[in-house]
Amino acid sequence: MNKHKFKYLLGFVFTIILLFTGINIAHADVDYDINEVKVNATVEKDGSLKIQRYVSYKFDSDAHGVYYRQNLDTKQKLINPKVSVTTNHGKEIVATKGTKTNNTYELTYDTDGYKFKLYHNIEDGDDVTVKYSYTITNAIINWRDTAELNYKIIGDGWDTDLNKVKIKINFNNSKAVPELKVWAHGPLSGYVNVNRKLGQATLTDTDVPGDSGIEVHAIFPTSITSLNKNTRDKNHKKAILAQEKALAEEANRKRHQHELFEQIISWGIIIIAAVLSLFGSIKILKTPHFGTKLRKYSDLPHNYEIPNVDPVTAQILDDGSNPDTYAFTAYLTQLAGKHRIKIENVKRKNYRITLVDPTVKDESKLVETLFDEVGDGTSFTTKQMKKADLEEDFNDWQDEMFEKVEQANLISEEYEEKYSKGRRLYRWSTSVYIVLFIVSLLFIPSKIWLPIIVFLLALINITLGLFYKKANSIYTKKGAEEANKVRGFEKMLDDIGNFKMKDIGELIFWEEVMPYAVAFGLSKKVIKQLNIEFDKAEIATVFPPSSYYWYSGNFERSFNSSLQSGAGLDSSTSGSSGGFSGGSSGGFGGGSGGGAF
Repeated sequence: MNKHKFKYLLGFVFTIILLFTGINIAHADVDYDINEVKVNATVEKDGSLKIQRYVSYKFDSDAHGVYYRQNLDTKQKLINPKVSVTTNHGKEIVATKGTKTNNTYELTYDTDGYKFKLYHNIEDGDDVTVKYSYTITNAIINWRDTAELNYKIIGDGWDTDLNKVKIKINFNNSKAVPELKVWAHGPLSGYVNVNRKLGQATLTDTDVPGDSGIEVHAIFPTSITSLNKNTRDKNHKKAILAQEKALAEEANRKRHQHELFEQIISWGIIIIAAVLSLFGSIKILKTPHFGTKLRKYSDLPHNYEIPNVDPVTAQILDDGSNPDTYAFTAYLTQLAGKHRIKIENVKRKNYRITLVDPTVKDESKLVETLFDEVGDGTSFTTKQMKKADLEEDFNDWQDEMFEKVEQANLISEEYEEKYSKGRRLYRWSTSVYIVLFIVSLLFIPSKIWLPIIVFLLALINITLGLFYKKANSIYTKKGAEEANKVRGFEKMLDDIGNFKMKDIGELIFWEEVMPYAVAFGLSKKVIKQLNIEFDKAEIATVFPPSSYYWYSGNFERSFNSSLQSGAGLDSSTSGSSGGFSGGSSGGFGGGSGGGAF
């Protein structure tokens, strides 16, 4: 599997994960997150509920304002509304009611409830916190045997998920309420803490879905809301307890199912990861070493002799893979040096390659296509080449060149197949580890140890892959010797400037060197140093102004760019403290929520 296919595989894996996790990749007109919703609620003697609601936004785009909807029952009213806003933790601004101008708000009413609409100029990157203060009448029902609050305090009508939620309800002005019982309904990850000594309940949760919400259901003595006129002349406490017991049992059953699911997935991930690691270890450690290893690049001495192989073969031996566009450019510059083709600058970055020796077209299908199909049979330009479809012909040329190196017994086809097979196994297992790691993070966030184990096993896999790469080689003994010479020659070219070029050879020597410099991507460096060490008159005797070498830096860039384009190479039960239960106890406020505009 080559690098491009490996990237496609990873892209496919991430796409599948996005599909399965339901991540929304579409963007709304206004881009924002709700970092926190904080609610402070106080139960009043008359059965009303005083609310202070803080909604904190993080904007990633400009916006005109925000809105919040508070749904209520038909007998309830929203009174004493106030709205204020703080931007980037600055001064709190009190919004006035009315004019649709900056820092004003509207409050509208329909059969479902009330809607606040705050007009506030928001810029990309702003942190905005809006405070809504109001009182809900008839929020508490006084039954004969208990008082009841049943309120969806976080509605299910938000346009986005809520990163963090914290709710505090004060039932008796911070005085003890021994008989207080509180339940919460919403995501099973939430938690409710009941403090009877202070007569308070605190509800917390993270990552609350915008279409889920949190409902609070509480019972307490009627003496706390002694002035309440919203009364029912019958007992209801037993029914409430029975209802909440059933909801709690159902929630606990779902939690148990979820925990079982997490255990099964966790063990499945561990087993798969462990088997992969064990299989990889056995496969790699038991495979006999093959091929002749190349010397470390840092240990190679400079080689001042022109390699015994052509520039294309030199590039293949250098990195052990198919030749690239630089290699083909080097091939053309060598042909030009032998006067079999002519390279001329037509205009700025456009070059014309003209056929001098007609037999050049017989050397490969790619060359034939360039002259006969891209060009007019005798010449073509880099501008024409950029618009051509050369992918198939270029891939064939790459394979042909690599096969020639194998036929010359420099790279073993047997070793190359073994090496490729081992690398495919390594890349496949790495892809699986990536999937396992992401699944463990997304689906089982409560078990933080699981992705750590997967990560550690993946590290073992990476270590084995590096060991396999270091222990084996695709080169024959003959090929390794030639590759070491080639790489020593490349090292010499790369270190040009650290020694005198004239001490190595005359200009005629450097003329032969140039195609290799092109193949290694070092021609610009070599030309620059030639201009420093030799005067223009000397250079003109070998590299006249009309020569392709004089323009080689520009030609190389132009030709590579054109060939890359043509070849397609551009490139989230008790009423005491405990967890939330699911379902609903039928509280008012459903559908409440908000967003931005």
